Amino acid sequence: MKTLKDLNWRLETSKKFNEKYPNFNAEDKKIHVLFLSPCMNETGYYRMILPALELNRTDTHSAIIAAIHKWDFNKMFDDYDNPIDFRLVEWAHYVVIPTMFSDADYIIKSMREINDDIEFVMDIDVNYHELPEYHPDFKKLRPELKEMLISNLSKVDILTSPNNQILNFYHDLVQKRDEEFLLYFERFHNLLSNFTYEERNQINQNQGTKVRIGIILDASQGNDLKTIEKPLASLLEKHKDKIEIILFGWSRKVAEQYEVLNDLRITYEKPVPFQEYHSRLNRLAFDIGLLPFVNNSFNVSGKALNRYLDFSANMIPVVAPKMMPYEKVIKDGENGFIAANDDEWISKAEQLITNAQMRKDMGNYAHKFVWESFSYTPNVIQRLRSIFI
Repeated sequence: MKTLKDLNWRLETSKKFNEKYPNFNAEDKKIHVLFLSPCMNETGYYRMILPALELNRTDTHSAIIAAIHKWDFNKMFDDYDNPIDFRLVEWAHYVVIPTMFSDADYIIKSMREINDDIEFVMDIDVNYHELPEYHPDFKKLRPELKEMLISNLSKVDILTSPNNQILNFYHDLVQKRDEEFLLYFERFHNLLSNFTYEERNQINQNQGTKVRIGIILDASQGNDLKTIEKPLASLLEKHKDKIEIILFGWSRKVAEQYEVLNDLRITYEKPVPFQEYHSRLNRLAFDIGLLPFVNNSFNVSGKALNRYLDFSANMIPVVAPKMMPYEKVIKDGENGFIAANDDEWISKAEQLITNAQMRKDMGNYAHKFVWESFSYTPNVIQRLRSIFI
């Protein structure tokens, strides 16, 4: 992620306008896209930072990221204190903003007073209205904040999202608010990019004697992990010292809070800053990846596919639950396994544990599949360009 680190350093340390925004050129006859306030997290990277970097590889578009913020769910958009230089507003044809739960009216009106030709794009990558009650953010996202999000959508020109479930859901909500709304809906997947892996010299392989089974979690996923607690206990009991199960993104304290895993022999790898995430994942050298998710509308339309992409980009074969989007992208037994119940979680994980050649073949197949189907290919870049015309 050298390009991301360099970009973040430049935005934080540069004082002069031309040093901070070196590709600023009002006379280049390109389409100008201004990305406002992405956070240094998974959403900010895949939904705003990577598209900006990829647009700048084209000869038709120029993208500028105004600032990158440290991630904090409790911060609303207008808490950020970075002023937006009027020159960027004059330059922009499109302004892409993150999901906003505070009133966007002032920002939109202020910018349009400077440049009345700007079109505003909001990106939403999860369905905030279907957060399950067990999710830690459920109580934080009060009804008035959800209502403000819909109000903001009625003021922008384009909504982008990684899947049709989210687009269709918010289409219906905005239509209920205003039957004559003029909002365009554009799907654009989260994608792999060479920018993500430019510091990776090779894909690390496990050199130890134990089969390393990896699970990637964030602090909100206690209920997801509980869906495979029994299979994990069974695998540890049956294979004893032949396997090691590693939870990447958790500590033992988090597990105790959820009252999950109890006395199971688990290795915990604490979360790292996002810009270090992919290099740490590579160094962990997992042999197998497990993808525990509760089958609910929030997960189905959320970021579940990201974990499959992460593992597959590192040639790690996975076992995933029988739910969307996995049922759509995984060919069972070829580029991953689908498990419908505890017995299948156990039997399919065991096939990978006991068969090194299967792990290699399935990992290679998955790696080829995701780079062909979920990366910034020329056709995909053309699709991105078509959003900003």
